[in-house]
Amino acid sequence: MVTKYIIMCGGHYKHWEKPRHLSIVKGEMLVARTIRLLRENGITDISISTNNPVFEQFGVPILKHDNLYEAKNFTIEKGNWFNCFYPTKEPACYIFGDVYFSDEAIRTIVETETDDIEFFGSRPPFADNYIKTHEEPFALKVVNQKHLREAIEKTKQLEKEGKFWRKPIMWELWTIIKGTPLQVRYNEYPAEYVVINDYTCDIDWKADIINLERKIGGNVMIKVRVTIKDFTLKDFDKLKNIERANLRNNEYGRLYENDKFECSNDMADYLMGKNPINKSVVEIIEVIPEEKSSVEIEETKKEVEKNIEETIKVKPKKATKKKNSKK
Repeated sequence: MVTKYIIMCGGHYKHWEKPRHLSIVKGEMLVARTIRLLRENGITDISISTNNPVFEQFGVPILKHDNLYEAKNFTIEKGNWFNCFYPTKEPACYIFGDVYFSDEAIRTIVETETDDIEFFGSRPPFADNYIKTHEEPFALKVVNQKHLREAIEKTKQLEKEGKFWRKPIMWELWTIIKGTPLQVRYNEYPAEYVVINDYTCDIDWKADIINLERKIGGNVMIKVRVTIKDFTLKDFDKLKNIERANLRNNEYGRLYENDKFECSNDMADYLMGKNPINKSVVEIIEVIPEEKSSVEIEETKKEVEKNIEETIKVKPKKATKKKNSKK
């Protein structure tokens, strides 16, 4: 049984000013959320694998080791991705620190048993609130640490021999662990793993935070910017707070490059590619929590007034004194 959980927060990504594991989604840091969800599922042995002292703020043990991994726009410039797995002989579950987990995802990881190695990730068909178009790895539960270390060394050796179509990462390692044929192109991933298909997803870019918040944020408005020269929108009247980039371009029903406006979640999806031509014509700028409409506020006010009125109508009965009976 695996009781040790290691949140991996190593490496350095140059397109982030700070570690992306510290990204805030819906008011909660990724690492803080993972720690909270693990504890809610009965896990007490939690640590963070990193050499960065900024992670000491979370109050769990910090596991330092030689991990000089560095990347710029996903191109590895220094070190090896497989150095992210903290070396230990104990059974351990390695949790990817840049992932925003759902409650159910963490529960699945914790409750899944293995006597060797188990892998957790997404796989199509994806959930409607999943923000990526491809599979993502989330965690690796390891009982047989010797098997993992042998697989890592074999993967490194095969990379030197040019056996992979790209720089190997988690998917290639899992192929070696399972002993399945090597991938020859993108999206040929092994099927034998625990699939988590909900909004659980890793954060690669700042835009991922915006997309994730709008997918799981409930009732929100999306502020977008037009990215093509111009187009006509049939449901133009459903847009709010339109800001024209050029005041001369103000034809009703038509939108022009760099115009900004607010729209519903569904409309944003439509404009970002879920349309007949499968083309994105806008980019998301901001997710805005939508306040109650004036109609909803008025209805709530009437409901409160009605309850007060009914309370006043129900008058308490007066207490009556019992008369003493004459003997």
